[in-house]
Amino acid sequence: MKFHLLRIATILSCLITCCAPSALSAEEKSTAQLTAAADSGDATAQYRLAQAYLLGLGAEKDTAKAYDYIRKAAEQGHPDAIGGLGYFHSVGILATKDLALAADYFRKGAEKGGPRSQVNFGRALLYGRGIEKNEAEGHRWIEKALELDLPYAHYIKGEFYFRGTFGHPKDYVKSREHLEIAAAADNAYAQNMLATIYYDGLGIRKDRGKAEYWFREAAAQGDPKGMANLGRLLGPDGPDATKHVEAMKWLLLADRVNEPMARNILGEVLRTRPPEVMKEANKQMAEFKP
Repeated sequence: MKFHLLRIATILSCLITCCAPSALSAEEKSTAQLTAAADSGDATAQYRLAQAYLLGLGAEKDTAKAYDYIRKAAEQGHPDAIGGLGYFHSVGILATKDLALAADYFRKGAEKGGPRSQVNFGRALLYGRGIEKNEAEGHRWIEKALELDLPYAHYIKGEFYFRGTFGHPKDYVKSREHLEIAAAADNAYAQNMLATIYYDGLGIRKDRGKAEYWFREAAAQGDPKGMANLGRLLGPDGPDATKHVEAMKWLLLADRVNEPMARNILGEVLRTRPPEVMKEANKQMAEFKP
């Protein structure tokens, strides 16, 4: 997994803690180092630690701490942290839900050169969320983020070509080019969409192996659609009985977060699954950690 903005465990390896190094995991070590840097005033560390707390990656999920660190980084002028404040206002978490204020934060971060802010400001313009709709201007900001090679921007562009939206023709070849970049950078949405291209043979010859690989990458991150698609591909009642347990595990995990396709498949096969398969699938489901 390579998504450098999200995978906090791969950022730093030194340990700042009173415990012996051998007693802590790599994630605990890197989070401790990141926290020390953030608390000493490093804006980039504050921004990354905020992401860790917001997503529960390398740290226990804590929205309040995420907001506190994103605010501290924004006050120091970190471009994407400024846009990050827009996120909190866009969803109404620990801040008043205000799409106009969110769009203004996205704009400020975008104008300071934050690629993530540029994408979010571009999307606000495309959809007219909190700001007057302006597709040409929205595309201009997304292109700026693409010039900085932001993987998330590649996912957005790949989705445009995949769905044929916002003035883009439906083009699975171009979509795949962008999605490959985002998927390699650990974007679960891109991984699932890319796997679908291989699974259905969209603009390319069907490749079950690559489809399974990318569905598995998305599922490993806890992406509901990735888990549902992987369960469907493996087949809970398919010809390969060795895959029945794993297929059920992924479908049960996806169903737990109300993924509709997983729920439909389970509705068809659940009653006929052997008790031993269900017992092991539930055991593996309980042990799963994204």
